[in-house]
Order: sequence, then C-alpha cells, then structure tokens
Amino acid sequence: MRTREAYPPRAALALAAFSAFAAFALVVAAGDARADGMPSPHRMTKPDGSLDPKTCGVCHKPDMGLLGTKTETCTLCHGATSHSGAAEHLRAKAARVADAMSTRPKGGPTLPLDEKGGIWCGTCHVFHDPKVLGEKWLAQGWVPPDSGVPGAVRTGVTQRWEDLASAHGAKGPGGTWAKAGTRQLRASYEDGSLCLQCHGGLR
Repeated sequence: MRTREAYPPRAALALAAFSAFAAFALVVAAGDARADGMPSPHRMTKPDGSLDPKTCGVCHKPDMGLLGTKTETCTLCHGATSHSGAAEHLRAKAARVADAMSTRPKGGPTLPLDEKGGIWCGTCHVFHDPKVLGEKWLAQGWVPPDSGVPGAVRTGVTQRWEDLASAHGAKGPGGTWAKAGTRQLRASYEDGSLCLQCHGGLR
C-alpha cells in the first residue's frame, strides 16, 4: 500500500511538478519547426495530407523499429538534461510507477510505459502527428505565467541557463522559452490533470 510518506510533501510536489513543466516551455516547442528552423519530424504529413516517409526515418529504422530505446530515440533531438524534472521521472522504478498508476482516475488518457514498465518521454508526450495515428494534441499550448510559483521557477531556470552559459564562456542567455507552449501532451497541464494521473493519490 502506498503511503503519503513515500512521496514529497504537497508543496514540494507542486514545485517539482511545475519544474517538470518548465521543460515543456523550453527551446524545442512542439510546433511546425524545430529550434534550428528545420521542419519538425513530429509533423509527418505533407501539405496535401499524405504521409511524408522522410520524417519516419528520424526515429525509425527501415523495418519501423526504433533507432534505440524509446528514451534514446527521443534524446537524439531533445536533451533530457535541459528538461527540468525529466531525470526524476526517467529513473523512477517500475514498481513505484505501477503503484502510482494503480490509483489513476478511470477514463484518463493512455500513458504508455517503456519496455521495462518505466516512464519515458512518450508517457506524457504525444509524439506522432494527429493525422497519422489519431493521437490528439491539445487544442492549445500553455505557457506558465511570470508571477507566483511559475514565475519563480522561470526566473530560477533562466538564471541557471545564464550561469551555465557564462561558465562555458558562451554569450547570450543560454536558452530561450517557447512563446506558444507545447500542445503535445496527453492531458492538460494547466489544470493539473496530467500530473494528477499519477500523483492524484496525494489529494
């Protein structure tokens, strides 16, 4: 049986959960283009609606197997180290993940796990074009406000970027925030429903 003591206090969990969202608003927003200006491989159809097979090769081998593990495939483009909260979720033990998911609300979104029953990027993020597999993106992305806890997290992360850039002799802020937020989430982050899929037992 899961006990409340096995998890951080509610305030710490809320801050950690919001910190995890900080990554959703980072450099690579889930839109039509990547941060380097190239078309996003998550847009898998041509303007006429037909499948663009070139995009499949970014993640898949010719036999449609993945290029690596699920997490390795994602981190070919998306840096896990810049995703606040990613490391904690990716290293969660399968037994703890199963325990957390056992209290999920009925009728919630599908949350696929990796081969070992652990969390990976695709547990929370939709990675295929909605026109290909019907995995719907959110109607709109959400960018955290500049006030309250979100503002404090944003300020802290921005300062960390600046410190890292300075330590390596780089000029500039070291990172930028997406302006539109990501729509590629399996449930809304704004009302907390995504986090509560696994952490709802703390209510």
